[in-house]
Amino acid sequence: MSDAAAVVAVALAEVGYREKATNADLDLATANAGTGNWTKYARDLWDAGYYNGNKNGYAWCDVFVDWCFYKVFGKTEGQLMECQTGPLGAACPYSAGYYKAQGRYDTAPRAGDQIFFQKNGELEHTGIVAEVTGITITTVEGNSGDRVAKRTYSRTDPSIAGYGHPRYDGQTGTVPAEETAEKYGAALAVGLHQLAKGCRGCEVRTVQRLLYVRGIRDDAGRALEVDGSFGARTRQAVIKLQRQLFPADSAQWDGVVGARTWTALLTGLA
Repeated sequence: MSDAAAVVAVALAEVGYREKATNADLDLATANAGTGNWTKYARDLWDAGYYNGNKNGYAWCDVFVDWCFYKVFGKTEGQLMECQTGPLGAACPYSAGYYKAQGRYDTAPRAGDQIFFQKNGELEHTGIVAEVTGITITTVEGNSGDRVAKRTYSRTDPSIAGYGHPRYDGQTGTVPAEETAEKYGAALAVGLHQLAKGCRGCEVRTVQRLLYVRGIRDDAGRALEVDGSFGARTRQAVIKLQRQLFPADSAQWDGVVGARTWTALLTGLA
């Protein structure tokens, strides 16, 4: 599975989170809901030293995007992915500017991109592209109606200013010119391997990251290590997830990450 899919999965798992009225209950999805702009996203990034100041209590759409990359990659690699070469990534104009400086900003969308919205010619909102079709863009956005929300737009919506392309390809230069909007409008079939105890590699790390983000722990209550080794603890966490997602189908509680479990991990749907 691609790094872009992992970022999208982390974002989708946060849909429904409400911003808080005060600096309390930040880790609870709907508790203490209000309009105070207090979130776990700004708290975690401040603790990690992400910005030039504490952004809690301020507009947080860009903070949410950064947090998703932070959860998947950590601070250093996450900022590299987003082309951030300075501490000013918590505001839309600065974030877009980082992409532009690296030649990785245009109007051709693809899943995992950072989308930027404009109002009266000014960048004022952002999110993560979750899905692209020939006519629509589906996003996950923080601070959208004071919550994390999934939204769908026409690809020709005039409020869409452009897209920043993270460095999922590992390149530091520009996105090739032939990577057009038409190319990214097509549906993609992504091959994923069935995973079980004893497997190793990047797909196992992706499963472990997604289980960690969802708060799924082993039988002893310990968070998983993202080490790429599918051992007993990872199997225990997978079974816990399967019990939650397929409560009426015990045949699915096998600790094997097959088609249904992959789908549930990536989309939140059983």
